[in-house]
Amino acid sequence: MPEIIVTATDLAGASTDAVLVTTFEDGLSPAVLQADAALGGAISEMKEASEFTGRFAQRPVLRTLGRLGAKRLMVLGLGKPAQLDSYRLLNAFWLAGGALRLAGVRSVTVVADPAIAVALDGGHGPARGDEIVRAVVTGLLLGNWDGGVTKTVDEDGTRDKLIERVELTGFAGDDVDAVVAEAQVLASATNQVRTWVTTPSNRLTPTELAAQAERLFQGSGLEVEVLRKADLERLGMGALLGVAQGSEEPPVMICVRWDGGRPGQPRLGLVGKGITFDTGGISIKPAGGMEMMKTDMGGGGAVLGAMWAIATLQIPANVVGIVPATENMPGGRAYKPGDVLTSRSGKTIEVLNTDAEGRIILADGLAQAREMGATHLVDVATLTGAVIVALGHATTGLMTNDARLGALVGQAAARAGDRVSELPMFPEYDVCLESQVADVANIGASRAAGSISAAVFLREFVGDLPWVHLDIAGTSWNDQGELKMVPSGPSGTPVRTFVHLARTFASLPDADEVGMGSAGQERVVERWRADVDGEPAGPGEK
Repeated sequence: MPEIIVTATDLAGASTDAVLVTTFEDGLSPAVLQADAALGGAISEMKEASEFTGRFAQRPVLRTLGRLGAKRLMVLGLGKPAQLDSYRLLNAFWLAGGALRLAGVRSVTVVADPAIAVALDGGHGPARGDEIVRAVVTGLLLGNWDGGVTKTVDEDGTRDKLIERVELTGFAGDDVDAVVAEAQVLASATNQVRTWVTTPSNRLTPTELAAQAERLFQGSGLEVEVLRKADLERLGMGALLGVAQGSEEPPVMICVRWDGGRPGQPRLGLVGKGITFDTGGISIKPAGGMEMMKTDMGGGGAVLGAMWAIATLQIPANVVGIVPATENMPGGRAYKPGDVLTSRSGKTIEVLNTDAEGRIILADGLAQAREMGATHLVDVATLTGAVIVALGHATTGLMTNDARLGALVGQAAARAGDRVSELPMFPEYDVCLESQVADVANIGASRAAGSISAAVFLREFVGDLPWVHLDIAGTSWNDQGELKMVPSGPSGTPVRTFVHLARTFASLPDADEVGMGSAGQERVVERWRADVDGEPAGPGEK
């Protein structure tokens, strides 16, 4: 993690390897004009020649030839002011950080542009400075991540060469140093998830994922319990065990608890899919691209990363994180199409396709979160290819049984620099998973509305609790070249969304004095359901 300091150094006085300034398409910012004057009008000439337009994520690097204290100048385009939001601002600095790192920059000064604050607030007044600092710092640190986790030497010699120092100048806020420290935690948690998602599955088995999580959590104040195969059998986790039975690697369920809030506060339950490798099982996937199925634990990784960040930031909320983890493999003992599994909740599941395994293991994960006192549930999974068809790689699909909780998740995502979009769960979809031999089938009769039918399945296991499902099959990893304005590779989403959501939960009213046993759970949900004003609970968030 680089050293990050807030300074009063101006552009001309910066002595770092590079200076980063931003501008919009509608004109050059004051910092860019200052740099342009120092460089003899070089930037103006580039703009007149349409070599640089300020288009979003344009990031030319100019040699300053001794006319500025820094050797290089990056001019980062932010596009049209009306289109700027936290997502685009974070992505712009993410792309800039990656470019600077690969260019060999080891120290950089970032000069604030007052126009960013005005643009983020829609021209109605300046946005809060801490939101800008959080996006800028988090984005730079995400760009300062090397994904070659198993490489020893790069051909170009850039392995392990990272930005070591960042100076921020001109940035305002209530407590910039505190916001910088928070951004460092958010970026560290996100980058940890990206590292897990990138790690080959022979090096990140379910057992190893649990071991790494336990090491990460040491000294954090988190309570961690890893349920092993014998525990899962004793507890009747037949859904997770069914998916796992084709693999030589034993399954685990990682259970994490953070009691940072008051005893009577609502408890947020985060449940993440932890398939460390997915062949599709007996319903085997095509060979092309199967190597990327090491990424199928992105949802589980996000839950673990978020729990670490929540504890590190000492957020005064009550949260549990659950990650059912296994491989999905073919073999003589593998579960088969036509099998019926009995889940922890007692509901039976007819398996029509073994490649729809993520929702099956989440069924037991959701039940475990309920057992641990969760009053509100959010699950996250790289679940369906259908969500990529619908939303591509820029937007996470959100489905819910509770509009207010869905709104809170959307607000948290907006602050985090993530994007979510709600898909409908109209009553007409309710019958899509009917089974003649079990309580529910794991897929529908056709491919229609595949993401929604997966959510309908999961809803069967949440009972009457408010619940949100996040399908990150597209947003967990951007591998499509057409999305040049979204950083490629693993994203770590939605770690930061979960952290902001936990902060919102810290402000929700207590249920009563009884604590968070079953009576407390019922009281929280009762109060939640009784509030029919339509306004999301918790503080308003931009």
